[in-house]
Amino acid sequence: MLKTRKAFPVLFLFLTACTPPATNVGGENWVAFSAEDAQADQMLDWLFIDVVEYWSPTEADIQAVEDGLPDYLQENQSSFYITGSPVWERLNEYNRQYVGVVLESKKVIFANYFCDATGLDWKKEFVMVLDGGACYFQFKFSTDSGEYFGLQVNGEA
Repeated sequence: MLKTRKAFPVLFLFLTACTPPATNVGGENWVAFSAEDAQADQMLDWLFIDVVEYWSPTEADIQAVEDGLPDYLQENQSSFYITGSPVWERLNEYNRQYVGVVLESKKVIFANYFCDATGLDWKKEFVMVLDGGACYFQFKFSTDSGEYFGLQVNGEA
């Protein structure tokens, strides 16, 4: 009995040490940062002063974000100052970064869409650009309600 008690903590520590950390998930033109990477890099601490918790979006979470996005952008087309084809018709031209945060006890995905990563390895580093117009926009998505909110489109310099 004494051996079992001593072996349990050692076994637990061994299993914990062997569990791989959560990794980022992604596709060709998108990445969802893991909670560990977002926390380590303090990715959105500059934006949300009360972010104390990050979470790791799954591929299914990202699909939910992307499914209704064209309609949301079309409903908010006055936010975009562009000529030519509308943003919602050119979404495949954008790279995307997703970060899961808990805001007011609710899981929210912060989405960052951009045409140019300005030389960064955008699948590892968060892209933040001032100006640039409709080439850069961000919004939030509530995983609980499926609501899009907080659309921000960069201004033109």
